Amino acid sequence: MSADVVLHRDGPWGRRRDLLSRCQVLGLVAVAMSVLPGCVGIFASTKGASLSWGTHSHGALLGAVALPVEGDGYQVHRDWRARGRSFAIEELVGGLTRAFARVEQLAPGGLAYVGDLSVRRGGDSSMHRSHESGRDVDIFYYAVDGEEKPLSDLPAMIRFADDGRATAWSAGRAGRRMREALPDAHLDLRRTWALVASLLSDPMVEVQWIFIHQPIAELLLQEAEREKADPGLVARAREILHQPTDASPHDDHMHVRVFCPVRSRAFGCVDKGPRRWWKKRWKYMSPSS
Repeated sequence: MSADVVLHRDGPWGRRRDLLSRCQVLGLVAVAMSVLPGCVGIFASTKGASLSWGTHSHGALLGAVALPVEGDGYQVHRDWRARGRSFAIEELVGGLTRAFARVEQLAPGGLAYVGDLSVRRGGDSSMHRSHESGRDVDIFYYAVDGEEKPLSDLPAMIRFADDGRATAWSAGRAGRRMREALPDAHLDLRRTWALVASLLSDPMVEVQWIFIHQPIAELLLQEAEREKADPGLVARAREILHQPTDASPHDDHMHVRVFCPVRSRAFGCVDKGPRRWWKKRWKYMSPSS
């Protein structure tokens, strides 16, 4: 059974809900066929026509765009490539590649590692409660050694303590035993903040949440203030950097979720959860906005 549709068969009402679910899917397919010209199959990749449908935890992805396995300033980590979870809506893929390239431009030599996005058609990704509709992505934190040199060729994610020190490996494969010695490293605040700032400043994609360990969020906000970042941007980051309440604390990676694009919202994409930034956006707009 497809994970993006829950069918209920408990009596007459269950059969009615079953029929409604099927009608919703048929409607989605009809919409997809009308807005995705040139596709070979409903879920084939096509430039300029991806759609997110449903919520982050109960949805689907049409016209999926694959994030290239490497580009300016980033790589999809080798252990995550094999999972087949490198697909998203075009807005998220574009926002990521622009943000990584911007960090590389501002602070050359670093490398962002990317973990999971969504599977090609969306729906259940087995290792996540979300990542179902092409609007979520996991990104390793940037790390530097004791001499402030960027770390690369990492075998796994690194867990960071509240003060930013590396404390342990976080492997990408279940049951994997890490034999590599943990480097004497700490969180690269400059590049990690630059990535957050680039994502939040991108006019082509709207970030809803960045799930992150709260002490790490505080370190990034302190870095932003040291760099005298735009107060409006810092205020926005303070609202969007959020430790999840129903998942791990995210001390080894950040989880970025973007809002439904207007086109996707018109065809059934749903932004689930409080829209904290939208409610306060007027308050933090800079005079140049």
